[in-house]
Amino acid sequence: MAGCSGRAEGGKDGLGWARRRPHSWHCSIEGAAYHSPPPPMDRRPHGSGRMDGQRALDLMPLLQERLVILTGGRDRRGGPVLSFPASPRRERAKPEDYKRLLQYLMAIPNDECRSLGFTVLVDMRGSTWSTVKPILKVLHEHFPPGAVHQALIVKPDNFWQKQRTSLGSHKYKFETNMISLEALPKIIDTSQLTSDLEGTLSYDHSCWLETRKAVEEFSWQASDLLDRLDDLQEDLARNDFAEDVSGAKHKIDLHNEMRNKIKKVPLEDVDML
Repeated sequence: MAGCSGRAEGGKDGLGWARRRPHSWHCSIEGAAYHSPPPPMDRRPHGSGRMDGQRALDLMPLLQERLVILTGGRDRRGGPVLSFPASPRRERAKPEDYKRLLQYLMAIPNDECRSLGFTVLVDMRGSTWSTVKPILKVLHEHFPPGAVHQALIVKPDNFWQKQRTSLGSHKYKFETNMISLEALPKIIDTSQLTSDLEGTLSYDHSCWLETRKAVEEFSWQASDLLDRLDDLQEDLARNDFAEDVSGAKHKIDLHNEMRNKIKKVPLEDVDML
């Protein structure tokens, strides 16, 4: 992702990371689905082990719950919006679930966007304050100051004044405010809000998951391939010579083995990079 100007994570800026060698799963995101012969999914990367961190596949049951989503929307500062849609599933969510999801999703935007801090948007309509407190607590306890710029809680129409005062008494690392749905566009333009918040931003969670898995699988394979090519390059750069006939035969065997490895490298995939 080249900067914070992109409207959605799946937009044209979402492919910038694919042009540089990935060092983590937590790169700027969705892009397009690439296809190449998949290796066994439990195989760890060869060589330096660049592909660290969680993948969507590791969190799929939680991600499918749609407890929290990264739609690609931006607030009026340009900061990324992290949304907690109204959902009955929130009643049974555990703090550890939120922690894992947030660690994954908040690492997806690039450094420039993350430096602005997230605007966390919690839709409390149809739920209670007791289901919102665990979210704010996880954000406060497990993320550094500045990671979250502000938390906005979309209040139900019948939310009492006493409850609003109670919210203000909590001390978090970030600003926390109740807000009505009507006032929300003052902070986040409707073009950056999804339809459930009366916005026009198109977001399909199932499509997001499938695209994310495809891009991460491509990145995994590309990094693995580059590590293997690095190893081959190091082997080819060696100039140690055999001192006797036995050593020469051994070198010939190694040469043939390396030649077979090179022949198996899918060069058409290298051209895609």
